[in-house]
Amino acid sequence: MTQIASNSSSWPHYVLDMKQGDVLIIFDIRRYEQEMETLAKIARDRGVEIILFTDQWSSPVAKSARRIFRIQIEVPSAWDSSVVILFAVEALIEAIQSSIWEETHDRMKTLESLFDSTRLFRKPL
Repeated sequence: MTQIASNSSSWPHYVLDMKQGDVLIIFDIRRYEQEMETLAKIARDRGVEIILFTDQWSSPVAKSARRIFRIQIEVPSAWDSSVVILFAVEALIEAIQSSIWEETHDRMKTLESLFDSTRLFRKPL
């Protein structure tokens, strides 16, 4: 898994390593950025599956996305809310983790063991 930097001038370096079968998750919420649409098109043309999290009005990236999560962000305040998007992402992570629980469990055990060996975190008393 790689988190792509928000600076669009660095995106070609990330796209260079993308290949068919990879998945690119894009979050594009109201006041859609033109660069996001460009990134999605280029990645799609390389065989990358695009998953889009967007608002109820739908980002232009939807034209390139294989899966689209349109989520209500408008709330009765002056600002839009990301709470529902965060909840949807958390629910999706849980569903994926549960579907491959044995692999997930083994990976988490290994990670905890690595944390223990580095003493990066304190153990509760």
